[in-house]
Amino acid sequence: MSEFLIVFLIASLAGIGVGGGGFYTLYLTFFQNMPQLRAQGINLAFFIISACASLLLHIRKRNLNFPLIALVSAVGIPGALFGAFLAAKLDTDLLSKIFGAFLIFCGLVSLFAKQGKSFPKMK
Repeated sequence: MSEFLIVFLIASLAGIGVGGGGFYTLYLTFFQNMPQLRAQGINLAFFIISACASLLLHIRKRNLNFPLIALVSAVGIPGALFGAFLAAKLDTDLLSKIFGAFLIFCGLVSLFAKQGKSFPKMK
């Protein structure tokens, strides 16, 4: 039951934009002693499910920018495949350090980002 509450709390943080995926990966690696690569894979599976639910809402509201989706997909898909290949080849300790540095970087960017500045609105 406590694991359900922890996952619910992390999902709630993700829902308000805190970046729950990073917290979930940290939880799996530190508290569940799961290998880094497996924890990131599980985190991606949860992300895909929530992204699909969000996509359905955006389709319903006709709030999609198809040229931007095509551009991000054209760059993101090869990048994700290369990243997965690279992650499988890296030493687990190095992968954990890279992931930790990435989380710190993202946190600092969020902390020092100008208020009110966001991505362009999609139409």
